[in-house]
Amino acid sequence: MVARVLTRLALAAAVLVGPLGAASANWVTIKNDTGKTIVVQETVVVNGQVKRGKTTNLLAGETVREFLPGPTVKRIEVYDAGNPNQAAWSGTLNCKDENQTFSVGAAGGKVTVGQVPNPKK
Repeated sequence: MVARVLTRLALAAAVLVGPLGAASANWVTIKNDTGKTIVVQETVVVNGQVKRGKTTNLLAGETVREFLPGPTVKRIEVYDAGNPNQAAWSGTLNCKDENQTFSVGAAGGKVTVGQVPNPKK
């Protein structure tokens, strides 16, 4: 009888604690380090057709954060808000099974996107 109660308590604790540990990983953050307003848009290919997701405007220094349930490759396009008809950068983000931050910056007059190293724990 006591063993059953202890087993149920252990199972209940595992159910409650397990999701809390998993909730802290898999966040992808995109930060605007360009000094001007940009537009970020995800694209996916469905049946050979490019489908565009919702646009997100980011002012200088702002971030957008998204939870991903597992590792994936995200295809994004970055636009200058002043010229939304021409992508300033287009590429893929290799999103791993961990928290990651990507910085959108400018170098030599071109927009660049790179991963920011995570601080050591």
